[in-house]
Order: sequence, then C-alpha cells, then structure tokens
Amino acid sequence: MKKIFITALFVGYSLAGFCFNVDDSATFYVKKAIELNRAHKVWEADKSFQKAVSFDPANVETRMEYGNYLVEQRKYFPAIEQFAKVLEANINNPLALQKMTELSFQLNRWNDAVMYGKKMSQNGNSKDLKYIIGKSYYELENYGQAQSYLNLALAENQRDLKSVSLLGKVLIELSNYKEAVAVYNKTLDIDPNNSNLLYELGLLYYTMNEEKTAVTYFEKAAEKGYKLDLDYYENLGLAYLDNDLSKGVETLSKVLESKPGNPEILFQIAQAYYKVQKYQDAAETYYKVYQNDPTNSRALYMTGVAFQKKGDKTRGIELCEKAIQMDPNLAQLKSQKFAF
Repeated sequence: MKKIFITALFVGYSLAGFCFNVDDSATFYVKKAIELNRAHKVWEADKSFQKAVSFDPANVETRMEYGNYLVEQRKYFPAIEQFAKVLEANINNPLALQKMTELSFQLNRWNDAVMYGKKMSQNGNSKDLKYIIGKSYYELENYGQAQSYLNLALAENQRDLKSVSLLGKVLIELSNYKEAVAVYNKTLDIDPNNSNLLYELGLLYYTMNEEKTAVTYFEKAAEKGYKLDLDYYENLGLAYLDNDLSKGVETLSKVLESKPGNPEILFQIAQAYYKVQKYQDAAETYYKVYQNDPTNSRALYMTGVAFQKKGDKTRGIELCEKAIQMDPNLAQLKSQKFAF
C-alpha cells in the first residue's frame, strides 16, 4: 500500500512538473524570440516563436505576440493565421478583432474588413473604425452603407479629412453633387488651406460642368501647395477649354510634351476648337488623333466634318465617306451638326 502511494505521488509530481514546464517553456521561448528580434536576428526569432506556440498552442498571449511580430516583418498572411486562432477560441477578443480588421483593410480584403469591423464595433470602438468600414463599403460599391458609416465617422470627428474626402466621392457616385459640395465647403471652413480638398472640389465642379468654378478651385489648390503634376495640369487645361481656349490649349500642350499623341487630350482640344468655329485648327487636331491611331474612325469622320464647316466640302465629304466605310454606324451622324 505504501509502495502504491509513493508511486502515485511520484506520478502526480511528474505531471505537475510537466504542466509547469510547458508553460515555462512557452514563456522562455517568447522572451527569447523578443530578444532575438531586438538583435535583428529575425530568422532565429521566428523559430523561437514557433517553438513557443508548439509548447502551448492555446496560449492567447503567445499567439498575439507572434502575430504582432509577423506584422512587423510584413508577413501579413501568417499573422492573420495567428490572430484567427485566437478568435477561434474567443470570437470577441478585442485585440485580435482589431488586428484582423486592420490587416483585412490593409490587404484590400474589404468583405473581411466589414465583417471584423462590425464585430469589433459591438465590443467597443477604436480610432478610424467607422472610416475603415465606410471605405470598405465604398470599395465594394455599396455607397449607401459607405455614406452611413462615413457620416458616423464625421459625427465623431468633424476634422477627419479623409472621411470628408471619401464622403464627397460617395456622394458623387450617388449623383448628389450639391450635398457633396456642401460637405467639402463645411470642411474648408475648418481647414481653408487644405490643398487636397480644394483640388477635389475643383474636380467636383468640373463633373458638374461648372468649368469656370473648377478652374478657380484648381488654382486655389495650387496656391496652397497642391502638387503640380501631369494630372493637375490635364484637369486644369480641360477646365480652361470652355472658358479660355488659348490657356486651355497652352496648358494641355505642356501635358502633351510628356504624353505625346494622347488621343483623349487631343480629341478634347479638337472639340473645343470646333465649338468656337475654329474649324481649321479643329480639323488638324482631329487628324492628329487619326494619324496616331488609323483605326479611330470617329476622329477621321470629325476631320471631314470640320473641313466641310470651313468650306472645303469636297475633301470633307471624302474623309467622312472613308470613315463610314470603316464604321457604317457613323452614317447616322451625317445630319448632326456636332457629333461627339
């Protein structure tokens, strides 16, 4: 009997020692991994984290520490695996939910960002959460939900410029231009020197066919330090065309130095010439589009129309007929004064 008791006691101590060693070993390897990472020995650190997890797979702190390390090393998908394991044990773990929301958003996994973000919002809130959900809905083209969450984001912080900018884009997608203008102007009252918002407001007015106002905001954006890249000059030049043709052509000509033969820009310049009855300039510009792309039957057709308008009917009709042979659908434009 005494022998049995001693044996049982020995087994009990052994099991207790094993349990202690498991926990102790996991902690040891986590600490070792952190030290190795600080010493920039990332391969050894990763191996130590793996050993820590293998000793105690259910340890939440170990998996969170390992996941954070993987994020630091930009190993995002393995990190997601670690945080997912934590959520398998507790779907409401706030730290794991935050990490999954942020990583899903960063990796453009919009549906996951919405799912984890909403779950996270049930258990509290965090910085930018409403924006993250709103932006994800925007990318999923669910503009109604995007608008709702971005409004919530702005209710929390009216100075959240990224939410304002995105809400403006959402409202444009919903064709609610006046409300979009109001949103931008409200924020510009708070931050009148924000060059990005001024530029985006210019784009909005251009979309609304208010080119003159668009020019005003484009120029204000430049005064406030907006980057004067090719996109800026292209949009400024296009906005100029209807109100100041010479400035528009001058500005777009600079863009064409870097984008020689760009058909969209050339076609817009040709259209502007045509509208103000500068038919020779229009014909030459339309023909440049055709020369750069001999399959562009529309450009050839409009070259012919412009020639006819300036009085060279024979050549104009010849070019129009050639274009119609390339694309018979152009025949229906014969009776139209302005085709495109």
